[in-house]
Amino acid sequence: MSGRLRVSDLPIWSARQWMLAAFFVASGLLGWWQLRPEPEPPAPEIERARLPDYVVAGFTAMETDDTGKPSRRLVADELRQYVEEDVSELDRPRMTLYQREGETEAEPWRARAASGLVLPGGEEVRLEGAVELERKGDASRPATRMETELMRIWHERAFAETDRPVQVTSALDRLTATGMRLWYDEPVRAQFDGRAHIFIAPEQIEEP
Repeated sequence: MSGRLRVSDLPIWSARQWMLAAFFVASGLLGWWQLRPEPEPPAPEIERARLPDYVVAGFTAMETDDTGKPSRRLVADELRQYVEEDVSELDRPRMTLYQREGETEAEPWRARAASGLVLPGGEEVRLEGAVELERKGDASRPATRMETELMRIWHERAFAETDRPVQVTSALDRLTATGMRLWYDEPVRAQFDGRAHIFIAPEQIEEP
């Protein structure tokens, strides 16, 4: 007998055997693919520090009305301007909001806070941290003082609001509430949110 292998001696596979062989080959290829090292993720972009376009120490600005009379004065220990955002950050801002009663100038409102933000357009000023808004008294009205932690002021509308607890003191009277909306132009009016607590000092009677 010849030792040579003839083609007729090879086994004939069934369709099922061919399918199993194809499955094992595919499984081997899949395992090889999974063993390939994964590409390294791209290096994260380094965030750059947010820097102002310019800084002004000892900032002072005066805004006037159509007649050229003072309308609003803003002072801050430091102003940081971000031109692209049209936003200015303020350190220890102090605002003077000038008022008029007819043809005469009324006592202005004065606001101060630990920090502030002038939002795009310059109309809204946001004060934050130990915010105080007050007006001195005169012959027709007592002094008024408001204290809260956050206040937004729109001077064109003569409007201020806060959604934080607020205390209002007028002479010896005192009011506390969880929020406030104030129209500070004459005639002054206010709305208080939540349950307001009012303390009215007894009237002082002068001895004859």
